Amino acid sequence: MNFRLLSLLAVPILGMLPLPSFAQSLTNETEFRVTLMSPLNTQTSRKGDTVTSQVLAPDAFKGAILEGKVEESKSGGKIKSTSVLTFTFDRLNHNGNVITVQSSVQEMANSKGAKNVDEEGRIIEKKNSVGKMAVATGLGAIVGAAVGGAKGAAIGAGAGAAVGLIYVQTKVQGANVAFDAGSEFILKVKEKGR
Repeated sequence: MNFRLLSLLAVPILGMLPLPSFAQSLTNETEFRVTLMSPLNTQTSRKGDTVTSQVLAPDAFKGAILEGKVEESKSGGKIKSTSVLTFTFDRLNHNGNVITVQSSVQEMANSKGAKNVDEEGRIIEKKNSVGKMAVATGLGAIVGAAVGGAKGAAIGAGAGAAVGLIYVQTKVQGANVAFDAGSEFILKVKEKGR
């Protein structure tokens, strides 16, 4: 058989094969359950440090790695002061592909399974920055419209959304916020830009 005939036969066969799993879409918000692979705390974590977790659910993404970074880490220093730990999950490594995502924490549990408390049992006050992202997107659209009309508004909204990163801020009354490896987070995850 010649090469031309082989290529003509291959095209229909390839069309019948299932798409690779990286074609799985995150166009809608999808609930993820992830577990931290290393400790995350205000005592040792610093701004810019990588936050790494492994996906436990949904099954389509099980075993994938969800990464982000520490945005702020401030120890309260004293028992009556407030400690703040701000971080993001923004990259999903799935089947050799990196997908840029937005995520927001719905629920958290420390490594012992206790919900909405850190490793020391201190109640976590959590906040997602979704409202701030909406404001950044709106301001970008206003500036873009003033400069370039409708097309400028669309470009400005995109730029504003890019700046408005979704992050998670956790606070406790006490010297430190701490999550050990094995702590779990329930997140809403969506591919960025969709």
